[in-house]
Amino acid sequence: MIASHRLALAATLATGTLLGVLTGTCALSGSASAADLLPPPPPPPPVVEPVAIGSGWYLRGDFTQSWYEHPRDDAIPDPSDPGMPPLVGLRLSSEAGYGGGIGYQINPWLRVDATIDQRGASSFRGYSSRSVFQTGYNLEAGKVDVLTGLVNVYADIGTWYGFTPYVGAGVGFADKRMSRNYTQTTCLIDGCDGAAGTGSRDAAFRANHSVTTFAWALTAGVSYDIGAGFSLDAAYRYINLGKIRSGLDEYGGLTRVKDLAANEFRVGMRYRFADGFLPSAARDFGN
Repeated sequence: MIASHRLALAATLATGTLLGVLTGTCALSGSASAADLLPPPPPPPPVVEPVAIGSGWYLRGDFTQSWYEHPRDDAIPDPSDPGMPPLVGLRLSSEAGYGGGIGYQINPWLRVDATIDQRGASSFRGYSSRSVFQTGYNLEAGKVDVLTGLVNVYADIGTWYGFTPYVGAGVGFADKRMSRNYTQTTCLIDGCDGAAGTGSRDAAFRANHSVTTFAWALTAGVSYDIGAGFSLDAAYRYINLGKIRSGLDEYGGLTRVKDLAANEFRVGMRYRFADGFLPSAARDFGN
């Protein structure tokens, strides 16, 4: 009797255990089936590469020596004085200057920059004579200083042993100031201007005046990579500066000149931000 009771109890426990296992298995199976019905998880977002800010930027500083070409007289004819001849022998002295700017290397062969250059005050003079310098002549003289601002585009032709030749062109403005300007008559014979005696008469001073006009330039040069982000730069530049004029004197006269231009030699240095102060990597093309 006791044995029969133990067998019945064991059978009951076994049955309960089996039912629990079966129930858990079914639950897991149902969960797996439900999971199979869900959409797959989205892919991870793409990794955004950091943008190298400033990798193409550079600074530049330059020394400039300007040799001005001979400009031409731009005086407006005076109907009340049709015999007044134009100025001849116009000259501006050679002067040094300095400048700087900021640029960007677009790709290995193309770059752009914006530059500001200030030149020293050049001595200006020109002459006129009704008698073709037989009885006397007039001198017009003063100082001219020029400030230019240009946006330039350059094509770097290639790099050989660290040397990179290039050509470029620029457009912008030229601000020109005439100062200490005067006109003075000199008589070679007595009474050439109606007053007795010979020699220089009193000068008539003209007011200072500034003019801002369009300017353009053509450049050819070569740079040399010296490492640590620095490059030496030497270039020839032709720059067209437009017109200049003085203010009026007490008689209403003034000096007007056109076709002002200069041949310039520039030497300076460029510094590339991307290179820091590390030695420059070897490059087969461009600078």
